[in-house]
Amino acid sequence: MKNISTKPVDFVYNAGMGSQERKPAMSSQQRKAPVVAIVGGGCAGTLVAANLLRRFDGPLRVVMIERSGRFGPGVAYATEDPRHLLNVPAERMSAFCDAPSHFADWAAERLGGIERASYLPRGIYGEYLRAVLDDSRALALPQRTLELVAGEVLGVSRMRTGIELRLADAAPIACDRVVLATGAPGVAGMAQLPQDPRVVGDPWAPGALSSGGSRGLTLVLGTGLSGVDAALSLSSRRGWVLALSRGGQLPHAHLPGLRAPAPPPAVPHGPVTLAALGRMLAEHVGSMQSSGYDWRDAIDGLRPVTPQLWAALAPRERRRFLRERRRAWDARRHRMAPAAGSRLRELLAGAQVQRLAGRVLAARSASAGVEVDVAPSRSARVRTLTCQRVVVCTGAGMDIRRSGNPLLDALLADGLASADPLALGLRTTAEGALLDSRGDADERMLTLGALRRGELWETTAVEEIRGQAERLVGTLERSVGDLTMTPDDRSSGDGGRPVDAMSSLPLASAGDVAEVLR
Repeated sequence: MKNISTKPVDFVYNAGMGSQERKPAMSSQQRKAPVVAIVGGGCAGTLVAANLLRRFDGPLRVVMIERSGRFGPGVAYATEDPRHLLNVPAERMSAFCDAPSHFADWAAERLGGIERASYLPRGIYGEYLRAVLDDSRALALPQRTLELVAGEVLGVSRMRTGIELRLADAAPIACDRVVLATGAPGVAGMAQLPQDPRVVGDPWAPGALSSGGSRGLTLVLGTGLSGVDAALSLSSRRGWVLALSRGGQLPHAHLPGLRAPAPPPAVPHGPVTLAALGRMLAEHVGSMQSSGYDWRDAIDGLRPVTPQLWAALAPRERRRFLRERRRAWDARRHRMAPAAGSRLRELLAGAQVQRLAGRVLAARSASAGVEVDVAPSRSARVRTLTCQRVVVCTGAGMDIRRSGNPLLDALLADGLASADPLALGLRTTAEGALLDSRGDADERMLTLGALRRGELWETTAVEEIRGQAERLVGTLERSVGDLTMTPDDRSSGDGGRPVDAMSSLPLASAGDVAEVLR
């Protein structure tokens, strides 16, 4: 596969404002092409669009809808801070399963050479995703087209022949199939925190993590990977950062180099308890260490079988895992880049960054700062902190029913989708088709990535998402490959516009692991 370009996608249709571009005439082939809409223009949506444009067998019109109007990087890879590093080596971050060095090759050309085992800035990967989208459009056959729509989807209606998407401040969009690629559900604001400009609810908003020259305390709520990124950005010689979470546990760091994962363990043939699974995995890690692997290699080797291991746990055992062991698992499974780990250790040693296990009891605005009452986990004494800033880095929401996403809320309220037993995401078939409130599958609506977390658990990293995106191509080919609907066929009859009305683009140790799952 050739290196891809760095030229940005050159046209976005604004659903709310309309386009000033002249709309090209539709060929008869384009009129008959089935329409697949992708809701979400971040990493997952980009990988779905790229695979459809490159691999779909037959005519196809892809419509990608993103409320921010920024297509490619999404939230995860939009950061411009070079201290925010990928937590996977460049050699393993390809967008395509069949071209494992695709990203590394692109980055080497973009940066004038790289170490294949290097952990590059996440912003560079955001550039790569934009280039993947543009290059896939450029290389697509004329019968496969891409349209980018800046707009927010608020709801979905099942029509006689397809799906209608309801948009904010714009006419509906009719399509044959829709792929939900919205990423991880959001988290509701912390009720304990006041409405105050010094409280940063979105650490990825522009300027949110600028140091600002503050001499005082910045409180970071969360000690996971997002909390580490925030601490690295906010630390300065003039002020200090306190990272707070219930366990106060920071992620482990990767070992340098391209390490081979250890072989995975055998998968249980039937249901197991969390305790039994913990013992099994501890024995496996110990065995791998005896064979010369590091514990990290053994954890990484679990990736191919993690969905099966997760499926072997009954819902009550999964709930126990989330309640008692998830944070310890995340610290070992989702690790920092070696350079980020080294820098964080320096900041901790110099007291520029400190960490605390505890929880927020209350907070209020004051002239001197935001006063936050904290109950440390190992003390009965409540501490009151006066903070120049409070940055919320608690990660993705853990309840799909409280995501605050209008589309997800509408799908659940209308019964077109249903939450998994733990409400981590949506129920789906093995192929990713949504299951409605009655448990019936609708092949016209599919999803991937974080919205399948409740059923697959590990489903948010590029390695998992690119595989799901590629498999969705086969699912969609079987589902819509023989459709030859015309725009009139797709029109809803109640004001919904067919997509043809828009512009078309040619466009730890074994003991540590036992502790996690014990």
